[in-house]
Amino acid sequence: MSSLMDAVRAGRTADAVSLLDGMTDAERRVLFPELRALRKELRADQWTMQSRRAYPTLHAAGAACQTGAAGVASWLAASDMRWWPASPGVLIDVLGDRAPGWLADVAHRIAERPVAAQVPYELMAGLVRLSGCPVPTTEAYVHGWVEHISHVWQRGDTVLDRLRKDPHLAQLAAALFETNDIGSRLAWAPTEGPNSWTEALARLTAEGVLDRKATVDACLARLLRGGPAADHRVFLRMLQAFALTRDEEREHTADWLALACDAASVVAAHAQSVLASLALDGELTTHQLVEMSGAVLFRTEKKLVRAQLVLLGKVIARDPLAAGELLPAAAQAFGHEDSDVQERALKLVERHVGKVQGEDAQNELASAAEQLIPVLRARAVRSLGVAPASLEPVPYEEVLPPAPEPVRVAPAPESVTELAEEVGALLASGADVATFERTLDGLVRHAHQDRAALVEALGPVVARLWWVTAESPQIRPSEYFGNRPHSLELLLATLLDKVPTAALHAAVQHGTSGSECVHGALARAFNARIWEVAYRIRTEPLPFLLSTPTWGTGLLEPDELVSRLAEYRRRDAQVSAADFAQALLRVRREDRTAAASAASRAAALG
Repeated sequence: MSSLMDAVRAGRTADAVSLLDGMTDAERRVLFPELRALRKELRADQWTMQSRRAYPTLHAAGAACQTGAAGVASWLAASDMRWWPASPGVLIDVLGDRAPGWLADVAHRIAERPVAAQVPYELMAGLVRLSGCPVPTTEAYVHGWVEHISHVWQRGDTVLDRLRKDPHLAQLAAALFETNDIGSRLAWAPTEGPNSWTEALARLTAEGVLDRKATVDACLARLLRGGPAADHRVFLRMLQAFALTRDEEREHTADWLALACDAASVVAAHAQSVLASLALDGELTTHQLVEMSGAVLFRTEKKLVRAQLVLLGKVIARDPLAAGELLPAAAQAFGHEDSDVQERALKLVERHVGKVQGEDAQNELASAAEQLIPVLRARAVRSLGVAPASLEPVPYEEVLPPAPEPVRVAPAPESVTELAEEVGALLASGADVATFERTLDGLVRHAHQDRAALVEALGPVVARLWWVTAESPQIRPSEYFGNRPHSLELLLATLLDKVPTAALHAAVQHGTSGSECVHGALARAFNARIWEVAYRIRTEPLPFLLSTPTWGTGLLEPDELVSRLAEYRRRDAQVSAADFAQALLRVRREDRTAAASAASRAAALG
């Protein structure tokens, strides 16, 4: 057993697999606690060369030395194993002698992990193949399947060829339409030819390999469900590749109506074109056209609204008797937020108003005209032949929302525990500038007051950051910490002594390269202050920052800046040049009286 542990520590995977093959299940179970202890040891210093060498062998040995399917699945998909895992082939080799039912249980458990767990598709598919179990249709498995099929390695092999050979094509193709965010993966594939997913699936439905009706229904259902823009584009392209017949289009009239009303713009436009074709061929009832218009005419996309008005005009021109129902439907656009749309709708109503029979329809038009803007309302009085009293123009007044009230920035957290919580939140999801600034000020204040207590409180928060356990030569401060998203991490790394003082001094003296894009100058200006603050934390800690804004808008009150300078004078603290420059840029100058008063106080300070 000691020889196996030696092989694991040395990263000799072949030797470890050979030793495991000669062990009984009981011997493997006895060994597992040692493997678990080694995992805990490596996790504490995960980024060393020794850890990277041992992890793949540990991954395989730990999976082989457990008998519970849940435990093995958890071990295989563990986050700390993700960086340097054993190859899928090795894992299948060490697990291949288990019972098919047990392998099926493991396969389905790891397939149920989230996509972010990055469980290799080859491992999941290999276990499914060995066990003979039903294929999982989870998000992780379908995402892996799509990526596997999309990578064409053999000459002459295409996506279409691979799909034809897949024994689980029917189940996975059906799951494709139900899997979240799959469009972003399909979008990387070519849009035309045998390597295109859209054309491949269309060909397979035409050949009868896939059930055409079920596949078309699933594609429409996916578009009805909505989702990210990538999903809209991919599944719409797929639907168009199916080249539906007129009978199929007519069968899905209810779906087209729903898509035209509520789907994303590009999908709604396609549904609208299908419905327009049906309407002009007399295969859409007037009631259905009214229902469609009631939703489309209130969409914000003017292209869709204009197309709907054009369609209504064509249908009325072909069937004048439909004007009594369709013109009131068109008049709903009188309430559209865009005046150009209102005018187009009014022109349509004016052109066909003579075909309207009955007082009810005319009253509906008059009532709808009250929503028009004043100039169009006055025109409607003349053109629609209704009493001007009901369409008397009303005063129009532009009302703007109230200006937002400025909010004071909360003071820096008083305790290191509260500060550590805010740092954790910032690292996890970011925040607005005001929150960043108060947290930055809190780090400076507590580093000045009690650096040891601050470092202790920050320990759990920064434990999962890669540079905390990395060897010093792996950290290149000017490259990793040189950009704004990592500016907070620079201060944390400085507090934990992960950045050499020489690197901080060089950045203060010569600046950092920053971004080479058009915003590079702004990035360098931002970085200059952060690096200087970090350097001062290491060499001469600042009591607090001068530049922390007073208001959430980023402005700093002049009196507050002078008070801070006075406190610096009292403490005999040296001002940080970049911090002071930032403070001067932020000073609020609109109140000239307050600015003059602050200036006289500043002059007294010298």
